[in-house]
Amino acid sequence: MIGRAYRFAQIFSIDIVIGVVVLLRFFCVQFQVNPGWAVYVLLGVAVWLIYTADHIRDAEKSGQSTRERYIFHGKYRKVLVGIAIALLTVIVPLIFFIPVIIFIGGLALAVFSFIYLLVQHRLSKVLFKELYVALVYSMGVLMVPMFLSWTFDVIVFVLLFLLTFVNLLIFSWFERKEDEADGFQSIATQIASINLEKMILLLIALGLSISFLSFNIFHIYFLAGFIVYALMFLYSNHFRKNHLYRAVGDGVFLLPILFEWL
Repeated sequence: MIGRAYRFAQIFSIDIVIGVVVLLRFFCVQFQVNPGWAVYVLLGVAVWLIYTADHIRDAEKSGQSTRERYIFHGKYRKVLVGIAIALLTVIVPLIFFIPVIIFIGGLALAVFSFIYLLVQHRLSKVLFKELYVALVYSMGVLMVPMFLSWTFDVIVFVLLFLLTFVNLLIFSWFERKEDEADGFQSIATQIASINLEKMILLLIALGLSISFLSFNIFHIYFLAGFIVYALMFLYSNHFRKNHLYRAVGDGVFLLPILFEWL
């Protein structure tokens, strides 16, 4: 029962939403800012809308995908669109409850995300999808605590970007065959497997090296995250079973729960 419920949460991108909200909470606490409940709701809904729109488009493009996520989004497309419209209607008034600087930054990210969804096919020829997603995700999470605290921590931003990018690269590496079968463009289908593996190892090594530069709660979190991804990569055969890599990989963004009282 629990396994089935979690599988549905994955398909419906609920785990992604929970992860981004937990991550935002973690950074806001550490930067000692309180953005208010509306910011958490808006970010969570925005992430769900972007992921859902992307999955619906991929489901239409693949046609006969064998993956549960795309079968679900193709079958219940109209229902999901209805939910998306309802959520947009509900969250619009929340804009009046967030700081102006966050609204301006969020609007800019929303515009970039919308443009990306429109031109992704052309953009993928010159820019990997995973690179863009990691950048926007990192900006979306850190924009709130950094803007409100008037602090820009380059190291924290780079580490979150690297952690997110590695997450997407490893998922792409695990799902190379499925992407090829469905006709999807991903970094795994665009470059040789050996080169992707070298890239993953290099980025994990870079992330671990930067994490060791200082000993604070940020660096401890990132150190733990990169170690998890290193283990996933080194013991890939184990993590392939029942798509365990998905649960563990996205679970990295839930690790801040353990640091809540530190």
